[in-house]
Amino acid sequence: MIKENIIKIQTLMKEKGIDIYIIPTSDFHQSEYVGEYFKGRKFLSGFTGSAGTLVISLTEARLWTDGRYFIQAEHQLKGTNIILMKIGMPGVPTIKEYLNQNVDKTVGFDGRVMSNQEVTYLKNRLISDVDLVDEVWQERPSISHQPAYIYDEKYCGESRRSKLERLRKAMDDCQHHIITSLDDIVWLFNIRGNDVDCNPVVLSYALINQDNAILYVQKDVVDVKTETILKRDNIIIKDYNDIYEDVKKLTGKVLLDDQLVNYQIFNNLSCEIKTAPNPTQHFKAIKNPTEINATKNAHIKDGVAMTKFMYWLKTNVGKIELDEVTISDKLAAFRKEQSEFYDLSFDTICAYKANAALMHYKAERDSCAKVTNNGLLLIDSGGQYLDGTIDTTRTFVLGPISDIERRDYTIALKAMFRLQTAHFLAGTTGPNLDLLARGIVYEYNLDYRCGTGHGVGHFLNVHEGPNGFRPHDRPGFAKMCAFEPGMITTDEPGIYIENSHGVRHENELLCVEVTTNEYGQFLKFEPITMVPFDLDGLDLDLLSNHEIKQINEYQQLVFDHVAPFLTNEERSWLQANLLIK
Repeated sequence: MIKENIIKIQTLMKEKGIDIYIIPTSDFHQSEYVGEYFKGRKFLSGFTGSAGTLVISLTEARLWTDGRYFIQAEHQLKGTNIILMKIGMPGVPTIKEYLNQNVDKTVGFDGRVMSNQEVTYLKNRLISDVDLVDEVWQERPSISHQPAYIYDEKYCGESRRSKLERLRKAMDDCQHHIITSLDDIVWLFNIRGNDVDCNPVVLSYALINQDNAILYVQKDVVDVKTETILKRDNIIIKDYNDIYEDVKKLTGKVLLDDQLVNYQIFNNLSCEIKTAPNPTQHFKAIKNPTEINATKNAHIKDGVAMTKFMYWLKTNVGKIELDEVTISDKLAAFRKEQSEFYDLSFDTICAYKANAALMHYKAERDSCAKVTNNGLLLIDSGGQYLDGTIDTTRTFVLGPISDIERRDYTIALKAMFRLQTAHFLAGTTGPNLDLLARGIVYEYNLDYRCGTGHGVGHFLNVHEGPNGFRPHDRPGFAKMCAFEPGMITTDEPGIYIENSHGVRHENELLCVEVTTNEYGQFLKFEPITMVPFDLDGLDLDLLSNHEIKQINEYQQLVFDHVAPFLTNEERSWLQANLLIK
């Protein structure tokens, strides 16, 4: 079916005078995770990863994706004739380079699903108003339009009026500010929704003026009660698609982030434009005291769920029939027992043995691996609680493992703790700190083809910028900022050996101030994840006494927070398996 659909796209391209057609992953808002309506790239290629761009010419199709998905994409593209383009690998041109090699060709795309910045580098003749996916996808799902609701200030700690005041000051000399990124919009207006699985956002646009704000949503998404509350802060509700005409009428200067605003909106503007990151990105990255306390509370609850799950897994594996999906379901059930649980924060990655070498593996019920009492099981999972968003990875030892697996398990944990215990001056960025973790992996001539960590939202998207850890900034993405107190970032180095195993350990870290003196402000990280590590995978010969002390101190911290909520059996088991003796 994939081959046939590619041919259908190519036929339509010929009819419309298009030589190359681009199908990115994103929606109209440049979201990382998108609703079913926007999964055209998945429909046409069969590749299910969260990042990738399909480029179809009249004679071939190519798919670009990053290192997280190389192995997965190779498997999923087999037999499709789609050429896999591994981003960053030697000899692999970028999409920009590929299109520059074909500058005489006409390039087509849907201008609503590509950012203005993505289009600016194109030197080709452009046709930007064609959605060929819609013409081929006969049973395309409808666009989600779930109800929006007010997010209680007891969780978020700041009124929308206060946020709007801060934003208008940050707009400086601009009369208008266009926001299209969903997490920025719902954070600003203190609303949430259900338009994207696991991400409590509302499909919407926002136009911030000096005396009012306009929220563009689909019909009936905002009910009368919610609209009345928003009107108190001079927030006007308009139809979702009205923004495309409204921006044509703007005068003066408008602020926008052209990495996020889609090409069609940008192209409709005729006024002066100032391009810069949305101020809300930085605002929401720095959690306020209410958000920090709420998030810590959510982590305790999630830690209780994870510890109960860990006890269940370790005491039942090899005794009952298990597979990757039933294990994922069991973990979800433990989370649902916790108060204020809302949803998962992303699809659980439950990967046994060689499947764990696929960084973002997703087990399917009819094809997942059976899990027995040997080898490693990697589980990357999280919950959305009304008081916080969780992202945690633990790798479990289910029985005998090889010396290489034990080595890799230990290296990854050493790397995680090295970054977790960093002590640094204000002004330090993610690329500065990434080497603390990655350097330990480098010592064994290994690497992982992804960043070491990302920011986390507050009852919002599990992936959030601009804070993060990676060896360098990525072209086309916002630069990673300097760390500041209040930022929450994951720390998740790993080792992935194709056809063998994968190991990842992950904690969320809160940036806090240590002291300020004549040298500046010193910062460090405080772990807020409250989940014990499985010590059965460690090679103690690779750990220093100092590292053993750090691990034991963390394990005791976890015990102190979660033990009061465990049964006697669970508590006794955890106590017996808690520390490195």
